[in-house]
Amino acid sequence: MSHSEVWVKRVAIAIIAIGLVLRFAHLDRKVYWHDEVFTSLRVAGYMGPLVSAAVVDRPTLTAADLLQYQQLPPAPSLADTWATLADHPEHPPLYYLLAHGWARLFGATVGGYRAIAAVFGAIALVAMFWLGRQLFPLHPPVAWLATALMAVSPVQIIYSQEAREYSLWAVGLLLAHGALVRAVRLNQPLAWLAYGLALGLSWYGSLMTGLLGLSHLALILLTQRQRRPWLGFGLAHSLGLGLFIPWIWIIVRRWERLKTVTAWTDDPQPLDFLAQLWGLHYSATVVDFNLPLDHPFTVVGPTLVLGLVVVSLVHIGRHYPRSTAVFLGCGLLVPPLVLIGGDIVRTGQISTNTRYFFPSLLLVPLAIAALVAQGLAAPRRAARLAGATLLALLITLGLSSGIAYSRAPVWWNKGFSSSNYAIAAYLNQMPAPVVIVEAGSIALGEAISLSHNLNPDTVVWLLPEQTLPSEANLQALLQAQPQATIFMVNPTGELAGIAPPGWQTEVDKAVPAYLVQLKPPSQ
Repeated sequence: MSHSEVWVKRVAIAIIAIGLVLRFAHLDRKVYWHDEVFTSLRVAGYMGPLVSAAVVDRPTLTAADLLQYQQLPPAPSLADTWATLADHPEHPPLYYLLAHGWARLFGATVGGYRAIAAVFGAIALVAMFWLGRQLFPLHPPVAWLATALMAVSPVQIIYSQEAREYSLWAVGLLLAHGALVRAVRLNQPLAWLAYGLALGLSWYGSLMTGLLGLSHLALILLTQRQRRPWLGFGLAHSLGLGLFIPWIWIIVRRWERLKTVTAWTDDPQPLDFLAQLWGLHYSATVVDFNLPLDHPFTVVGPTLVLGLVVVSLVHIGRHYPRSTAVFLGCGLLVPPLVLIGGDIVRTGQISTNTRYFFPSLLLVPLAIAALVAQGLAAPRRAARLAGATLLALLITLGLSSGIAYSRAPVWWNKGFSSSNYAIAAYLNQMPAPVVIVEAGSIALGEAISLSHNLNPDTVVWLLPEQTLPSEANLQALLQAQPQATIFMVNPTGELAGIAPPGWQTEVDKAVPAYLVQLKPPSQ
């Protein structure tokens, strides 16, 4: 092992250690957002509509009452959990079943559910190292550098701290990538069997594993002419889908439900907005400071990162085996082209979601690592200096982003729950806050998300859709809590300017959210 390889290994180990710390740091600090709330509901076996029916229009309901539905019931039932999972067939069940077992052993907590994701985020680093060794067997530094870059990749840190299935999916994707490279090289039954098992794991991570399959099919089309690799490839995919048959059966039975809960992907978005997000998906593999979309960096950053990826691919094509270049080219290009092309053709918005780009995003550190490793090992001093400078810059950007994320209570991945932390902090300063939320498609998740940060005795009143709070209930609230300050959170346009007789509404601009205060006649 050369001096430069020893140096690379030591630096990589140090960076990987820091990346592990960032994955497990402050797991309970971030807003527990809408989708994570439903993770807890499903794990506990609570159906969303049944919970809504139990809590809507109860003027004395508190944040503590709502949070009871985030805990396992007194007699938790795996059958109930399975039933709730089947009601959302777009989410394969493996992560949620593991979380159910975790909750039974250690309790249902925000930090606990996120810890499961963090564990898979750590395992994904091992899978990345293995993939690097499979793809670059003659260049060990590439695997070390790729793992180090992934360890401080902002998007990987983010999803390693989200109580959902995507870090588990990342493990499956990386194992499937590596298993395919190994199977093509060895072309032996056991190697193809391992690839099929990895595909099965990937399918149980996300239905978007089909994107991985398409990129691998493109690779086989471009590199294999013999019958035997095609046979192994076909049998492996048959095995992967065969392992997924129990959930495929659920999908078939609940097909109409699947279409309903994924209908949001058909909502059109402006093309310039979509294009901006496409770039940000990739820049988040290197740097992410959660800047607003109108910030100049949201154009400059993606341009530079995508440019670096292109340069890396060109370099790999010139200096590494053709099969390596084709693998990375197919893996990086096919999934985004399918997602982006689909949205352009059907004017949808599924490509706005960073997580669906994982089959491609996971390969970005590997491609860049190959470029950096070649530079560090170059005979010319200028090339070595350029490689070291690029590596230092990438690590600095990743670490800075990871530390900023670790310290922040909210980030872009919290979606429409991003303002809940500020709302809760503001309301907790009030002597007797009352929160009114209009029931709707996301109201339950938002009310519970908000409750995670509210004082336990805060009243959280969920109203039926398009319904004003009754004057009798409002007066009863004031009698019970004379100092009550009543707010409607994100009311619809129809209700925002309407108040019960004698009452007044006033928009409160103290927080970056839509808060409307209801003032009684005496005020």
